[in-house]
Amino acid sequence: MRFLVTMEHIDTGEAPAPRELAALLQNVVLPSVKALGEWEKAGKAKGGILAGRRGAAFIIDVDSHEQLSDMLRSVPMWGVSDVDIVPLESIDHRYKVDGEMAKQLKSM
Repeated sequence: MRFLVTMEHIDTGEAPAPRELAALLQNVVLPSVKALGEWEKAGKAKGGILAGRRGAAFIIDVDSHEQLSDMLRSVPMWGVSDVDIVPLESIDHRYKVDGEMAKQLKSM
């Protein structure tokens, strides 16, 4: 099962003090980026950091919805991010289904 996942930092509207920002970077951002990199190296996900923004987007390949949930919850930025998950259908399946539909429509 493949999913398109985006995670974007929730903006509270307040700029953190420098020490709070440093703690956020050390305790949340860097461990999250490291985890995403490990997923990519393991072939579980492919994606990257949103350029110029505070978030990430990736396609993740899992065996179940529960595995997806467990993986996402294991990333420290999960607790401070808006997470959007879109289930993906395989391109081969869509090609087959649309081809069959085209044949049916032509015969009408």
